[in-house]
Amino acid sequence: MPKLFLLLSTLLLLGALPAQDPAKDLKSKDALERLAAVDQLAQGGADGAEKLLTGALKDKDWEVQERAARALGEVGSADAVDALVKLALNGPVARVRLAAARSAAKLSPDEALEDVAKKASGDTAFVACDAIAVIAPRASEREAPKNVKKLVGDKDARLRAAGARAYVVCSDADRLEVLAELFEDEHLGVRAAAAEGAALDPRASQLELLRAELSRRGLDRTVERRLVAAVAASAGAAESPESAATAEVAALSASSDAAVAMRGALLVAACAREDWCGKPALLTALEPLLSHADVGVRAVAAGCLSSIGGDDARARAQALAKGDSAARVRRQAVRELTALGVAKDEGTLAFLVERLGAEPDAQARELIVCALAVEEQDSVVQPLIAALNDADWGVAVCAAVSLGATRSADGIPALEGLSGHNDWRMRGAAVVGLSKSLNKDAIPALITRLEDTEPAVVRTAHSFLESVAKQNFEVTDLEAWRAWFREKGDRLRLYDPKELEERRKKYGYVVDPAQVFQGIDVLVFDSRGDHIQNLLEHLSIEHRLTQSGQVAGGGLDAAGVFVSNCTGEMLPADVERLQWFVRVGGYLFGSCWALHETVARVAPGAVGKLNTNGEVLDDVLARACVPDSAFLEGVFEEGVVPVYHLEGAHLIDVHEPEHVEVLVDSPECAERWGGGELACWFRMGHGVMLDSTNHFDLQGLELATDLKKPEDRMAYAMDHMGIDYATIRETQKEKWWKSNNKAAREVKDLSTLELVTNFVRLRRVEGR
Repeated sequence: MPKLFLLLSTLLLLGALPAQDPAKDLKSKDALERLAAVDQLAQGGADGAEKLLTGALKDKDWEVQERAARALGEVGSADAVDALVKLALNGPVARVRLAAARSAAKLSPDEALEDVAKKASGDTAFVACDAIAVIAPRASEREAPKNVKKLVGDKDARLRAAGARAYVVCSDADRLEVLAELFEDEHLGVRAAAAEGAALDPRASQLELLRAELSRRGLDRTVERRLVAAVAASAGAAESPESAATAEVAALSASSDAAVAMRGALLVAACAREDWCGKPALLTALEPLLSHADVGVRAVAAGCLSSIGGDDARARAQALAKGDSAARVRRQAVRELTALGVAKDEGTLAFLVERLGAEPDAQARELIVCALAVEEQDSVVQPLIAALNDADWGVAVCAAVSLGATRSADGIPALEGLSGHNDWRMRGAAVVGLSKSLNKDAIPALITRLEDTEPAVVRTAHSFLESVAKQNFEVTDLEAWRAWFREKGDRLRLYDPKELEERRKKYGYVVDPAQVFQGIDVLVFDSRGDHIQNLLEHLSIEHRLTQSGQVAGGGLDAAGVFVSNCTGEMLPADVERLQWFVRVGGYLFGSCWALHETVARVAPGAVGKLNTNGEVLDDVLARACVPDSAFLEGVFEEGVVPVYHLEGAHLIDVHEPEHVEVLVDSPECAERWGGGELACWFRMGHGVMLDSTNHFDLQGLELATDLKKPEDRMAYAMDHMGIDYATIRETQKEKWWKSNNKAAREVKDLSTLELVTNFVRLRRVEGR
């Protein structure tokens, strides 16, 4: 929203400016003035407001149309429904259409549903179905018209899915029959859409049927995910939501099929997000799964404990971390203890210290030392110092980083000693730990490491020193660095990441990607299939390039970002450098083939390439999987559905669902290719890894079809690429909108890059 408009609106409301005449301002040539007029009318009380707002639905500026539609939902009457329905069916972009449908549903849902349903055929079939999904849940009496039922059998997969969703929500008395019919459909997309419809209009009467469907063997994960959401929503509509939810969990948990039982745990996690479900009841319902015979079920069940929260969940996680026979379950229990808040519970700290000495699994010990990165807790310092000598190098390097993060002066000598180790991985970890200590006494050791033989050690040390000194000497000019420290050391203040308020302002969502990446070392692995560097150059984001066999020589900054372009094929020495990089806190992002060639090699066991029924060549609609995820902010704004271009793509097979979170999926991809997981992330050591099945740069208008007019391309850019109203307003007269290729050079699809940017943004805000 333009800052000028916000200021003017605020001043008007406070009476600091003379009230304007909205009827006059709606005729202004300036779209911002028309927007201000719409917002003034939305406050109510103005004569003829409804008529003026109804007229504004035809404004040439799309944002004015949307805001007028929203305003009518607040101050309009049933008389405005006809105009709103027309806009819901014919609006230029999805945001406008959805706003119109939502307001029509507020004013007269029965009338709006009847009018929209008539248009669920021909050219308006798809948009009519979207409007029905918004309007029907508010209507008092519903019966799906024949034209909506007919869409379920359409040859177009997207129209079939839209029709199925609409068919469910505009069915009332026959809801169970409709759902049963759709769940038997041969098309996966129809079944997934039916579950979405059930979640949009939840009711307790459909619980048994939904659970029966969720109990099927061999469910695709995209369908499973939607059924779990539908069951949780429908339990919330029951007279006793908590009892309904726990009964459904119990029924799933009792299955002899481990995959079905695991869905009971997924349902617990979904219900834990709802206010109506008591956490003690959820923990009780989860108990049979925590002691299940199947390791995978226990691991996924353990992954629910932090979402339940509380002392009882913490105690149960400790019991699993100590007593479960499977390392996979013990690892997840440690992750849950970390998520529950180690720093706030000395009992948990003491428990983890004890487990560090007793845990036989190296990966679990690695998780424990990462969890012990707690400030002002002397009890963890000596255990972390001891862990520097762990037989597993991954544990040792993570311990070094955690030791520095404690900010304890007692850890500095140990880290200084480690900085002279004969293994570069240990020296590099010592540099990271010394940097995180924010102790001026660590700086001489960091300066010494500028002459290290390993480029990663040098770059990491130099990057930190440069950020502290606010000036740059030659990397190898140790005398210059030492002279600087002698002169400035006494007055030097090392920045504490806990002082976040200004950083939150600076790196809030409104900041563009170039600002978010400012000062961060971005190393791009140049490969054959993808070229994120094209986007980075377009956005003026500084970056470096490296290639297979050159990662070691280029030097990795532990506080930086590494992007592996598809195809991502690299040598073992490159993989070793990246395993160190992520463990000590680096962020690694991969696209397409990099899933198999980079991500799965750096972190074996978490994810892998899905065996598909052919080479994946397609364009599929991407859907958000995680409600309210900060990682998806700006990627899935209302009405925005990214199109993932899959060119020989490697789809994701999640091996550890308790650890790996899927952010984006696609039922239509699953229907055609046997799997629909499109983007996922997970932690490794102190760092983070993200994989996306599509390419970073091979997206957008250049590949779009059936766009004949400039307005069509603008609408596509908004509906599928997330371009905002302001950009459209500023560029709508540009001639390049007349050509897909020319427009593609000017307007980039940043949906996948936005995912990456969100991870970096949150890292900076949280001081990681």
